Amino acid sequence: MNNTTKAKYDVAARMLKGKIDVEEVAMMTGLSLDEVKKLKEEVVPHNSEIEMLKNLDTTELNIGEILFDDLPADADDMEE
Repeated sequence: MNNTTKAKYDVAARMLKGKIDVEEVAMMTGLSLDEVKKLKEEVVPHNSEIEMLKNLDTTELNIGEILFDDLPADADDMEE
């Protein structure tokens, strides 16, 4: 594999990790659709922890309620 082909595979892998469609990756990199599909199976795991946990909420995890504070901290609070 020469450097140009390796670069195409590297770019395709990064695009697939970024959730770009297989057909678009094939079109932009010049790789065949079969090559990109095979690469996607290697690069993007189907049962990763993130994929398993992304659709769960706090009640399904049995950890109760979680409060999120997205307000900026007051300057007075930071000095204490």
